[in-house]
Amino acid sequence: MRHEKGSALITVVLVVFVLTMVGIAGVLYMTMEDRLSGNEKLQQLALYAAEDGLRVAETVVATEAANSSSSLNLLLNPGSPPAPNLQPPGGGYAAVPLVVGTTTYYQVAVPMPTDAPGHAQYSLYLRNNTNDTTTIADRPTRDEDQFINIISMAEVTDPSGRGITKILEEQMFLGGAGGGERLMKGNNLGGTAAAGIGRVR
Repeated sequence: MRHEKGSALITVVLVVFVLTMVGIAGVLYMTMEDRLSGNEKLQQLALYAAEDGLRVAETVVATEAANSSSSLNLLLNPGSPPAPNLQPPGGGYAAVPLVVGTTTYYQVAVPMPTDAPGHAQYSLYLRNNTNDTTTIADRPTRDEDQFINIISMAEVTDPSGRGITKILEEQMFLGGAGGGERLMKGNNLGGTAAAGIGRVR
């Protein structure tokens, strides 16, 4: 009789142990799912913020290019900008902050939906393309072919401090008929011309 009671006790303990492990695994799985879902939302918000920055940069650069044929060179030589240069992944020239007059497009806040977690901002940069016809020494700071690369780096942070950075780059042609057409490389009027790069902090 005692032997049967001891076996029953061991069986009950094992069942409780297995159920506890299943419960803990379920909680961990749900926590992981929530985290992945949160990361996906942050990545989506970062992409939207970076796209928003690209559209702003297109407008600003096109307006400046329409004002003067030398304005692209002025944009590539902002003097001592109040923001650091950016060395984008993938090589190429370092990018300089987009500065127009007294406005530096650095860490510009992006309006967020009321149900969105955290806050978002973008910073805009320019760099000359490596295929420019200018001599190699002047190529990073002097444009000759009317193609310029625009970079938008968006950062989104949630209330817990987790953050995502998304970098989008596109090449914009500022020549065209009479300087009036503003086309991105590949005649893509509304989308990005280069792949984006995202990383989680």
